[in-house]
Amino acid sequence: MNNQMQLYSLVKQLYQANFWKDYWDNDIIGIQLPKRKDPVFISVLGKAEQNFGFLIYRDLEELSYYFEMSTRAEYDSAMEMLQVQKCIAINFEDRQEIPKEEYEKIKASGITFRGKKAWPVFTDYKPGYYPVTLNESDVPFLIAVFEKLIETANAFRTSLDFYEKEQESYEILMRTYKTNGSYKDGLYVVPEVILEGLSASKTEYATIKLTDFEMKRVNNQKMKHSVWELDIDFVGVPVVPPNGGRPIFPSLLIVADAENGEVICSEFINLRDVEKIQRLMIQLILAQNGRPPKIVVQANRHVKIASYLENLLTALDIELIPIQKLPLLSVVKEDMLEYFKE
Repeated sequence: MNNQMQLYSLVKQLYQANFWKDYWDNDIIGIQLPKRKDPVFISVLGKAEQNFGFLIYRDLEELSYYFEMSTRAEYDSAMEMLQVQKCIAINFEDRQEIPKEEYEKIKASGITFRGKKAWPVFTDYKPGYYPVTLNESDVPFLIAVFEKLIETANAFRTSLDFYEKEQESYEILMRTYKTNGSYKDGLYVVPEVILEGLSASKTEYATIKLTDFEMKRVNNQKMKHSVWELDIDFVGVPVVPPNGGRPIFPSLLIVADAENGEVICSEFINLRDVEKIQRLMIQLILAQNGRPPKIVVQANRHVKIASYLENLLTALDIELIPIQKLPLLSVVKEDMLEYFKE
């Protein structure tokens, strides 16, 4: 049996097992495979919203995105939601809703699927990148996971009342496999730092990347009576990098002066180029002939923006303040991002 046939055969068994009849999406299943550092974590979808499937978090770092998703009450846009998903998803859809590429893979595997919400679709999610179909290199990993998931999830069905009890620490049911195929069932305590999601406690704040001369020059600028609104967001139009590879969502740095209602900066940036982001800020201050005493950012992006600019702004006596919604940029950005889609 080739890999594709084996994969879809296991997927069909998972579908037929109807785990969503018993599991809620927060009844996380842990599986420790031999020779892997971190356990694999699986969330079963379907009991709450009838969108059947599984989310596979490959390690603890990816699991932190699950907890980030679960703590957010709402999202401003689909783009914002994409940035807190990092996992492999398998969803069961109607035949007419699955992409042609997925249908061809299923057909080539020789495994048959029939019925409503019965056709599997794989999606690999990674923040900043366009969601893509499953990479062939992930197939052996998923086969190993699904083989163990079928028997593990069946065994844990009788223990799900565990998740209804109050716990001092966040524990999940986990099965640990050895290389000889034997296993041991137990509880896994999720580290506190993972439960916090994409929290400030894990954030590394960038050092100031600029020269002493640049800092001295910008510090000589007077403090103006104005407040700037600042945001860094992804543009919902994926582009292929110059060297090829997975399509990315471009990032846009946008700043508005709340006093005169003008956008004073809109620049595409590379989120890994911290030096350029910091230099854009001081160039903007010089162009505006003064420093704002306060820069406000949207609360749900405060941690990320602070990781680039907190130390720089502190050195310039500029306060970075999170607020629930940016009054000016929320309107301006909506029009601007619609323009990029056209």
